[in-house]
Amino acid sequence: MEHLQAYSHQQFSSPKQRQNGMTLIELLVAVVILGVVLSFALPAYQGYVETSQEGVVRGNIDNIEIFQEDVFLRTGAYANDLADIDAIDAAIGWEPRNNDGITYSIDPSDGTFYEVTAVHPDGLTVCVRYPDRIACP
Repeated sequence: MEHLQAYSHQQFSSPKQRQNGMTLIELLVAVVILGVVLSFALPAYQGYVETSQEGVVRGNIDNIEIFQEDVFLRTGAYANDLADIDAIDAAIGWEPRNNDGITYSIDPSDGTFYEVTAVHPDGLTVCVRYPDRIACP
């Protein structure tokens, strides 16, 4: 029994005992791998965010079309030259579901078409010409 205890004691007090934890090289390799992964993931994430913002803006602009068609049926021309949400609301009765800082305007035209421009606070600008539903020239 003494022999087993001595052997066991020698095994744990060996100078070649393994150190727990990471070496500096292992840490640097992990940081480099993380950096490479982020360099691919971050632009993709930003693209998804921009696409979702554009979808929200485009959905709101498409809702304006319903109100504009009503105005066209009643008056024979589309409402235009409306500089902000308050002017759009007063002229055609449209207002966004939530006020998220996006500015909307309906640009001047001859009344046979209209262009809606929306500017997101992050700088995204969407402009659509109706009734054709095409991007503004």
